[in-house]
Amino acid sequence: MQYTSVFSSYSTHLLKETHDFYHEILKLDTEIVRQRFIHVYLPNGQPLIIYVKQDHRPSNYTVLNFQVTDIAETVRDLKTKGVSFLQYDEPIKTDDQGISWDDNGSHLAWFKDPGGNIIALIEN
Repeated sequence: MQYTSVFSSYSTHLLKETHDFYHEILKLDTEIVRQRFIHVYLPNGQPLIIYVKQDHRPSNYTVLNFQVTDIAETVRDLKTKGVSFLQYDEPIKTDDQGISWDDNGSHLAWFKDPGGNIIALIEN
């Protein structure tokens, strides 16, 4: 078996808002295709496809992870652009900025895109 490409996809119900979020807030290269798909070009060169689904239901788990070098700085930057970070108590506790400071050296923060899909920032 030989694969020609592998990519991930998930849905949204808000085409323009989701496109603008990934392009303007997250600063990723994007394009709207046939008014039904958003092609997102991730930093590692892999594509992500977000498709419009009228009966979209947001994920209740993380669909996309961004590895960052300084999570506190990235959270501050995204907050200035209007991004709200999720607060968790269990099983991982977040601080008032929305960051989980794991004793093992992995620091995480979560936020949602306009479709309600959960995205994580990870600093190792």
